[in-house]
Amino acid sequence: MLIMVVNSMISSIIKFIFLLLVFFVLLFAASWFTKWYAKSGMLRKQQGNIELMESYPIGQGKVLQIVKAGNRYLLIAQAKDTITYLTELSEEELHWSIPETGKTAGFQDMFAEILHKREKGNK
Repeated sequence: MLIMVVNSMISSIIKFIFLLLVFFVLLFAASWFTKWYAKSGMLRKQQGNIELMESYPIGQGKVLQIVKAGNRYLLIAQAKDTITYLTELSEEELHWSIPETGKTAGFQDMFAEILHKREKGNK
């Protein structure tokens, strides 16, 4: 009787380890495939003629966008089911802010800044 219980327990442990191994193999395969698909260019074929320059949300599901198509800048409004052409903008009308060079703040930097502000507020 004891041998049957031990065999059953060993069988259950082996099944559990096998299922755990299959789970991690599938998880790794899904991660690898997702990264490969994103890098492959199948997601979006970009020729360089159309570029989204800036987006500004104006309401739930509504966005103003500046799109560069060739050498022209177009202002469009995008809603849930529609896209509306508003106007064409000249390059002189646009003011682009130059992004700061250097690395972006990581979580640790942001968390330290929040703690610093909280400490200032408590004093």
